[in-house]
Amino acid sequence: MAIPGMVETSWPLRPPYKRRAPSVFRSALAMLWLRTLLKTSGYASTLAWIRRRVERVGAVEHPDPALVKAAEWSVAMAAAFYPGRAQCLERSLVLYYLLRRQGIPVRYCHGVQPFPLVSHAWIEYQGEVINDVPERVREFARFPDQLP
Repeated sequence: MAIPGMVETSWPLRPPYKRRAPSVFRSALAMLWLRTLLKTSGYASTLAWIRRRVERVGAVEHPDPALVKAAEWSVAMAAAFYPGRAQCLERSLVLYYLLRRQGIPVRYCHGVQPFPLVSHAWIEYQGEVINDVPERVREFARFPDQLP
């Protein structure tokens, strides 16, 4: 329905949002922030902070797998240059947070190996491990999901 005096356009008024992989700098900032949260507030509070920021973000219907790989690479590079050492927990939480904020339906996984007692965290996308080697992940008993 045309309104008198209004100009009709054939393009949408708001262009669709283009999802891009986070830069190494953004990944490093997120890593610094989440590591600070883990040290000052603890694991449960950090998960609650992430949960509040991602639970309302709708999932994208057809996410670009190249975006997921690029984000994983960006987080890996940020972890490689991070002062100190970024463990699997920090890397996985950062990757989960950055991808979920863009609507990519990834899954945060955490598991434990009984002997020697070791815990491990990783991210899965469409049932595939994206930031670790699947053979290594099979060594761990998975905890129930802790993030949406």
